[in-house]
Amino acid sequence: MIKTEILKLSADNQDKPLLQRAAEIINRGGVIAFPTETVYALGADAMNEQAVQRVLHLKKRISGKPVAIFFPKLQDLKRFVKEITPSASKLIREFWPGPLTLIFRSKSSQMTYLTGIEGKLGVRVSSSKFVQALLKLTGTLLTATSANVSGKPEPVSAEQVLNYFDGKIDLVIDGGNSDCVTPSSVVDVSEKIPILLREGRIPYEKLRKIVPELKRKNKK
Repeated sequence: MIKTEILKLSADNQDKPLLQRAAEIINRGGVIAFPTETVYALGADAMNEQAVQRVLHLKKRISGKPVAIFFPKLQDLKRFVKEITPSASKLIREFWPGPLTLIFRSKSSQMTYLTGIEGKLGVRVSSSKFVQALLKLTGTLLTATSANVSGKPEPVSAEQVLNYFDGKIDLVIDGGNSDCVTPSSVVDVSEKIPILLREGRIPYEKLRKIVPELKRKNKK
């Protein structure tokens, strides 16, 4: 076991030392948990395979599934994905930055630790100022998976994160209770017809108003 550090976000946004500490841990391959605009996330350097594998091990997640990552801005997307379909473009314009994870076909075949066996990459541009500041400071992409053991409830407080990972991760950023207890919605946009894989904070009907062709998983 390791000693999990706990740092609390300030009410007056004076968090530069905290951000620097979090970035330092990520850049050396560590794993942290932090609040987002939805539930708490486990963050590691998405370009560091060992760090990502550590996240998957902590979550006891079945291998082969794409790992969602935070991007700082839309301009970075074309470096990593093969195609941005018309449906994806509409969803991006309407809901990014925000609680929507989009699944694309990965451009690279060398990132299987992120893309899984299907070669797909989960991407989210967060509306959280803290997440955006952390991305800028680390200079890398971050994993965006929820800070829970797979199959268990997504955490909405630092206390819940510690129940899962105290002594197992390097740092927990305590931002208080999340305003939202629902994780991001997940839409697969790797083909012409988008498919809703998980109905989260953005409801199916709201998504369909933007892309009427949207289908639910396993429904024709």
